[in-house]
Amino acid sequence: FSQVRTWDAIIHHHLMSKGIVIPRKEEAEKEDQYAGAFVKEPLVGKHDWVVSFDLNSLYPHLIMQYNISPDTKGNFTRGSLTPDAVLRGDPSVEQLVEAARETDSCLAANGVGFTRRVRGFLPELMDSMYAERKRFKELMIDAQRRLEGLDKSAPLHERRKIEYEISKYKNFQLVRKIQLNSAYGAIGNEYFRFFDVDLAEAITLSGQLSIQWIGESLNRFLNKILGSSGEDYVIASDTDSVYLRLGGVAARCKSPDKGKIVDFLDGFCNEVLQPFINKEFERLAQTLNAYENRMVMGREVIAEKGVWTAKKRYMLAVWDSEGVRYKSPKFKIMGIETARSSTPAYVRKALKAAVETALLRDEAALHALVKATESEFKKLPVEEVAFPRSVSKMDEYANEGTVYRKSTPIAVKSALLHNHLLKTHKLTRKYRAIGEGEKMKFVYLKIPNPIHESVIGFTTTLPKEFGIHKYVDYDMQFDKAFLEPLRSITTAIGWTPQPQSTLESLFG
Repeated sequence: FSQVRTWDAIIHHHLMSKGIVIPRKEEAEKEDQYAGAFVKEPLVGKHDWVVSFDLNSLYPHLIMQYNISPDTKGNFTRGSLTPDAVLRGDPSVEQLVEAARETDSCLAANGVGFTRRVRGFLPELMDSMYAERKRFKELMIDAQRRLEGLDKSAPLHERRKIEYEISKYKNFQLVRKIQLNSAYGAIGNEYFRFFDVDLAEAITLSGQLSIQWIGESLNRFLNKILGSSGEDYVIASDTDSVYLRLGGVAARCKSPDKGKIVDFLDGFCNEVLQPFINKEFERLAQTLNAYENRMVMGREVIAEKGVWTAKKRYMLAVWDSEGVRYKSPKFKIMGIETARSSTPAYVRKALKAAVETALLRDEAALHALVKATESEFKKLPVEEVAFPRSVSKMDEYANEGTVYRKSTPIAVKSALLHNHLLKTHKLTRKYRAIGEGEKMKFVYLKIPNPIHESVIGFTTTLPKEFGIHKYVDYDMQFDKAFLEPLRSITTAIGWTPQPQSTLESLFG
């Protein structure tokens, strides 16, 4: 079921249905790394009224737009064109495109051309699969709207029936999404029958061009209609999405009611931004003489607040997602420790509450939450505050004389110390040793302590026989587990996770 085997079978059946026999698999050498997706450096900080636009199934649509397929590839030089040259409006671009027009070809953003005279088998497959995915996604969104519109008095069985529909259609469309996107991965895999770096890079660089093209276009457009100059309204863009800060647009809404503001922004996106986006992508398609314009970008979320701390690390308070309106905001959190299995379960829940507070409340409210969390954290048993980890290469770092070698990773070190203490205290029959590749936990210890170490690991329970429970460093655990990830958020928005002492506070 790998992407290579799956797509080999899909293409085989598709071509055989047309009476076409697939070619033999030839040996191919893996080339150096080729270009990947574009990720913009985000505008770190807190932003009012964030709206995102998302390109639907970007890579499959690029395959369709530029007719990218093994059977349509022309004799154009890879690397003769770059996204930057297109964005700059370099005169050489028009010369290359004109040469492509003469042979009725289109150019991808890496300079490779593809004929427009016949549609390739890969775009054909993308088109049919995407149509299926779109149908199931529409059914999922319709069910989501019905669920949000249910009255609180609605029977439980009715709610569960709709939830089942959402789950079913979500899985159906997700299967198609994964299958569509895996085609690109197969093309860039040297073990694939149709492996071709020219095609793989044609997809990624054309993707880079599309997302940068629309980001720059939206910036020019928003500066014009908002009467500003040189403002960057694109908070972030990542592969196939752009996030816009539209606080200036929301300020033009005459009502302070949040529901009315969401309606206002929804109307602005549908009536002003969407036609502009469609027009700009049509202009891009014409610029490179594309087979057809297949860039489909739609509004995704409308969020009251958004915070970015780094690339791919952000949080949003969402009121509307793809037309599904919420009664209260739903929180979208990406790249923050609220979902990481290496963070203690209690801390994941506490961090989520802290993120919600940072988004929608003030700094004083956050300080109060942190204080209450710290108080509760320090009353928890050691097993609930420990860091979950898995360990590997234990034999490589073990040392008979010193237990562990220099520069041993902290989780491995704590596991080796645990196993050593089991032997020392003759507890190997009562407690199980931590094995290679197993899940375990570890905590920091105050120095000095009876074992003269700064950490200790355990499986499910820290043995009381070690005599180190009272040396567990709860302050360090709280700082590392909770405050450290929270600081990345508070620093980005100019807050502190805890009240800071100043000369004024000390002397009144």
